[in-house]
Amino acid sequence: MSLTLRQIDAFRAVMVAGTLTEAANQLGISQPAISRLIADMEADIGYQLFERVGRRISPTAEAEILIDEVKRALIGMVQIREAALEIGRFRYSRLRLLTIPGIPSSLVTRLVSDFSRQYPDAFVSIEVKQPELVVECLTTHQCDIALVSGLPESGGCLSQKLADSPVHCILPNGHVLADREVITPEDLAQQVFISLRPDNALRTAIDALFEKRNVARVLRYEARTPDMICSMVGSGLGVSLASLVHLGLFQDQGRILLRPFQPSATVELSLIWSRHRQLPAMAHAFMTTAEQCLKGA
Repeated sequence: MSLTLRQIDAFRAVMVAGTLTEAANQLGISQPAISRLIADMEADIGYQLFERVGRRISPTAEAEILIDEVKRALIGMVQIREAALEIGRFRYSRLRLLTIPGIPSSLVTRLVSDFSRQYPDAFVSIEVKQPELVVECLTTHQCDIALVSGLPESGGCLSQKLADSPVHCILPNGHVLADREVITPEDLAQQVFISLRPDNALRTAIDALFEKRNVARVLRYEARTPDMICSMVGSGLGVSLASLVHLGLFQDQGRILLRPFQPSATVELSLIWSRHRQLPAMAHAFMTTAEQCLKGA
């Protein structure tokens, strides 16, 4: 016996519609075609499903039993279809996103919010690790993907650049340098400077630049995140440098001024993942969302 789905569809349609003509209309086929499907099904199973009296048909007792089984099977197919759709919407998936302290929480929140609007059933877990632990977490499968900036390349990871963000000078409102269109290292000589922590790649690059130009700053404060630096600058504690993608997400920009900085520098924002593990579909979707969110940043 080799029943086909078309035969079962035809049988169900006739049982529901009550006539061959109506069943054929529902399936979008001709009446002879549906009659042939029913006849072939009866030949395959070895017994009659419908009694034919003139143009009328009525189901046999065997057909009444069989339709119950067909209904149960169709319910199962619907459940399988719904499960497949839910999987595609990541309802049963978990995205394990890793980031580092130098990435502002406001940026992570913006990316996750955009992703959640597209995939409202997705579960997202966010972990913050020190930069030196990122590659280990990825290669030991403790996370799926990491949002980083300024990390050196690793042979165990692949990466996708999201943005090259220009570095700007941050000044408090009313600062003596507020009238300058462009800020240079020499402008910041003897200014109280709020630095990133020493383990941040941008901090290293900034310190090297000022040392090369032989410009001394008053290094009085350090902070782990650009969010905190912006807040400290806004409170009048000093000046600083940070990338535009970070500054654009600072919530209280009325307290700070942004000025282009020369010589120009950029901060690369990237997503990285393990070379030795296939990137989950959910992580691919997050990458696409992040690229769209930061396009032109």
